[in-house]
Amino acid sequence: MDLGGPFHLPLWFDYGATFIWAITGALLAARRQYDIAGIAVLAFVSATGGGLLRDGIFLQIAPPLVLRTWVYMALVVAAASAVHVAGGHIQRIPLFDRTIAIVDALGIGGFAVTGVQLSLLAGLGPPAAAFVGVVNAVGGGMLRDLFLQREPGIFKPGPPVALAALAGAILYLALTLGLEMGGALAGLISVIAVFLIRVSALRYGWRTSAPRGFEGVDGHDALPR
Repeated sequence: MDLGGPFHLPLWFDYGATFIWAITGALLAARRQYDIAGIAVLAFVSATGGGLLRDGIFLQIAPPLVLRTWVYMALVVAAASAVHVAGGHIQRIPLFDRTIAIVDALGIGGFAVTGVQLSLLAGLGPPAAAFVGVVNAVGGGMLRDLFLQREPGIFKPGPPVALAALAGAILYLALTLGLEMGGALAGLISVIAVFLIRVSALRYGWRTSAPRGFEGVDGHDALPR
């Protein structure tokens, strides 16, 4: 790897993370008793939603990168088919949950950095690039939750996800724009930092919290006029 060049996620990791995230979306759909079409849609948005939001809305890349090759669609179809056929047996695979946690911890940083880098190349400023980086990292999970008609998990107190992605995006910007470090090296450092944040949060129980003083208040109450 040329550490002075741009940051690139290894294709094997990009494809592997896509498949794992498609599996998680498909499993959630299966638990809701969706049919194969519903399972495939949930798998698709879980695996590629962040990239679709990044390219289709913010960077306006046409067509989005995930649609320029058959590989991503094939991975989604494979994941949806596996869940439809194997069902709950997949969840009982040894180290299944730990594998998902590791891929998730690495993927959040990797896709955050990728989003930032593509945004800078498209001419966006650092704040906007950081925002797009976070969307690229967590957008799939957010769309998945919206399709399931539940509050997005990134909005609720728990182990930091969006904040971890934001930390990685800001670190990458600081290293590349502030210290003029090569993109690949800065990306590697940022991905490792996000990975450590996520693993430490899960290991030591670090959680975000809601503001105090609103306990017991209905979230749908109208604001005072």
